[in-house]
Amino acid sequence: MIQRKKDQETAACIRYTSVMTRATSLASTHPTAALLPSLAYIQSHLDAELSLAQLAERATLSPYYFHRLFHAVVGETPKQYTQRLRLERAAFDLKIRDATILEIALNWGFQAPETFTRAFKRWFGVTPGQYRASYGRSLHQERTTHTTLLNTLATTTSCSRVTIQKLKPIPVAFIRHLGAYEKVDTGQYDTLIRWADAHGLYTGDNLLLGVGHDDPSITPTEKVRFDVCLSVSGPFPAMGNIGAQTLPGGHFATMTYVGPLDAGFTQVYHLFFEQLAQIKTVQLVGLPVIEIYRTTRINPAYALNVTDIFVPVQKIGE
Repeated sequence: MIQRKKDQETAACIRYTSVMTRATSLASTHPTAALLPSLAYIQSHLDAELSLAQLAERATLSPYYFHRLFHAVVGETPKQYTQRLRLERAAFDLKIRDATILEIALNWGFQAPETFTRAFKRWFGVTPGQYRASYGRSLHQERTTHTTLLNTLATTTSCSRVTIQKLKPIPVAFIRHLGAYEKVDTGQYDTLIRWADAHGLYTGDNLLLGVGHDDPSITPTEKVRFDVCLSVSGPFPAMGNIGAQTLPGGHFATMTYVGPLDAGFTQVYHLFFEQLAQIKTVQLVGLPVIEIYRTTRINPAYALNVTDIFVPVQKIGE
């Protein structure tokens, strides 16, 4: 098994905004602060062209200096970093998307399935097909995330464009929260992980998810429902305050957002629905909204977080 390089910049949190910035004196004076917008941009635009020249221009640095600084801070070249994140994103899609391996490969910039398979196997030690077939049995080692200088400096956020994807149904264990979304106790994720581990359901490959069932502008705050969720391999008997449900599959509008923890997360959703309104081939089905956190632990202390939002839609004419 190939030991994958730790991604020290990435963790996920419950809520943050796509447009707000948080100024710190350290961020404004430290030389590596110039990289932070680039890291956020790369993580949310992996399906776009990310050449060295383009990234350097966005950072207002020369390609030579940008490449040298990036490698010194991140430990990988921009090309290596982008390739790794694309492979990790493809692995994530193999878990949740109802799409062929070829579709996933093309979506993340691999022009031939053979090229994708070779790159995937070099990184994960198994083929994409083996990875998908064995999901839930922890074929790969869990990554840890560490506080880094980049997390301390992070001030920039970024959102991807909205796309339409078809997801598989996802069985989950969940704990229900009643009340304002911003009051969700993220420690409940640790409760679920400990419970799953004790009952042989935790593999280190489980997804951490959040499900919002209500529109807080309509539903009274004390009745707003949010489910803290952990994906599991299949149904199980409900135990105490831990229930079982299967999140529905189907077509979803999706956006990836990257940035530090901030109470202004609602602006992410404003941007999301603005973009969705421009897609004339689908219409909203309604709730629930599903958030998938790209980490093995929820820790609001981290700054360069990656979360995927999924909102159910229906193709017009179906």
